[in-house]
Amino acid sequence: MKYAQSAVLFLLAMCLFFSPKNAAAGVTDSIEPSVVFLTQENGAGGKGINFGTGFLVSRGDRPYLVTASHVAKDLGPDFKMVMSGDGGRAVMDRMQGIKWNISPSADVAFTELARGDQEKTGRLLRRSMPARLMTARSLPPSRDISLVAMGFPLALGSRGHVSPLSFETRAASGFITLERFDNKKEATFILLQSPSISGLSGGPVFDVGRPLVEGSRLEPRDGLSLVGLVSGVIWDKTGGKLAMIVPATEIARLFESNSPRT
Repeated sequence: MKYAQSAVLFLLAMCLFFSPKNAAAGVTDSIEPSVVFLTQENGAGGKGINFGTGFLVSRGDRPYLVTASHVAKDLGPDFKMVMSGDGGRAVMDRMQGIKWNISPSADVAFTELARGDQEKTGRLLRRSMPARLMTARSLPPSRDISLVAMGFPLALGSRGHVSPLSFETRAASGFITLERFDNKKEATFILLQSPSISGLSGGPVFDVGRPLVEGSRLEPRDGLSLVGLVSGVIWDKTGGKLAMIVPATEIARLFESNSPRT
């Protein structure tokens, strides 16, 4: 989550591997408001800045913030959540005393927002994605379809006019068992053909329901679904290679195990 010179190399790699959002226009625009920037400043003079990406989910009549657990742990209970407001200008909410629900196995965490504040709850619900998107598809995505990842790599798009970046990519694997980069424990991931970068951790990855060409026939798929969230990157001395995605089924499992209200 911290700035590093090597992150610039990752960003260049992303620009080469990811293509701009175009075919997914419309659907991608509709889910953009749910993607938020998370940041916390430590130390004198703002030194030691932790940041990452999160996204808002509505379950029942309550809004929740979801991100990677390593992002949540770095942020702690007090941080800022930045989102786009009128005219795209930054709107900031200060979060204090947040209690994170953290998965014991997967790199995912969530917290309920705006308890007891009806006005704020309504505002957040209007920009939240429905929780059903987490369980829309229990299988990993086909490697033949386009996916869209969204977030704030290197904190780009998080100041002034706020806009998460979106990147088009594809799955490089089905479910795969790998060591987490943060605690070295084995967990389930999906790999993307493109790398991740500092600040994109916690960001959502979507299957936006684009038509799929099967042979000579255009076969439409059914709607939008959440594939998972960005956890980390597999890399070597030449740079980032493959983004590691926590499957949406792990996010849904964490919600169920903590029994949030519906």
